[in-house]
Amino acid sequence: MNPTESSLDKAVDSVLDTLPPVWDRIRSNLRVGATSKFDISLEQFHTLRHIRKGFCHTGALAEKRQISRPAISQAVAVLVARGLVTRVQESGDRRLVRLELTPYANEVLDENSRQNRVWTKGKMATLSREETDCLRQAMDILKKTFAAPEA
Repeated sequence: MNPTESSLDKAVDSVLDTLPPVWDRIRSNLRVGATSKFDISLEQFHTLRHIRKGFCHTGALAEKRQISRPAISQAVAVLVARGLVTRVQESGDRRLVRLELTPYANEVLDENSRQNRVWTKGKMATLSREETDCLRQAMDILKKTFAAPEA
């Protein structure tokens, strides 16, 4: 193995050893904030996030979440009853119902995101200026390296 391959192998090991546990901690903090402070279940939280990302029909949500349509319909019914989601009939097809987040649901998600940023910033607060610059550069490199190919 030449020195370049050895360096690349070490970099790959570092990425694979570091990113999953870091992301797990960030996601865990996000989930805890949503489920405890805002009194919503983990399933409800994920459903809200996916609606916000544009999966605004039960079929698309079921496919994205990889759960049955009856299960997603039940989850949506709970979110509607809790005042987090509204159902809006599409103008062209009365059978097609679009799901929208209520202003309160958007506030919940925004606040949760803000709290997660504060938590993450607190974890990184002890880094030196040089370390934060290096970390930012490394993230830029990873983003560029793993960017989806252009269609």
